[in-house]
Amino acid sequence: MEAGLSGRCLECGEGRLFSRWLTFEPRCLACGADFASFEDAGDGPAVFVIFIVGILIVPIPVLLSLALGWSIWLLRVLRGVIFAQGWAKHAREQQFKNT
Repeated sequence: MEAGLSGRCLECGEGRLFSRWLTFEPRCLACGADFASFEDAGDGPAVFVIFIVGILIVPIPVLLSLALGWSIWLLRVLRGVIFAQGWAKHAREQQFKNT
């Protein structure tokens, strides 16, 4: 596990596991372990990445949607309160006559 996390040879722990960002070395440059004939991770890493990133990213739009909903609800409540206050005080919009 540690060798895989550090990107080192799984056999000796010295050589590099990757030649480029996601490309495995064909063999370890330190001990000669053959990676090319064994490497077949399939879709496993992509599935884990989707789950991990999904757990981190999906809550953001959900929270934004909730914030929008709360804002609309709060706007309705406060409009009702302000309207009720004006109604109770018999406040009406002033009409000015042009003379």
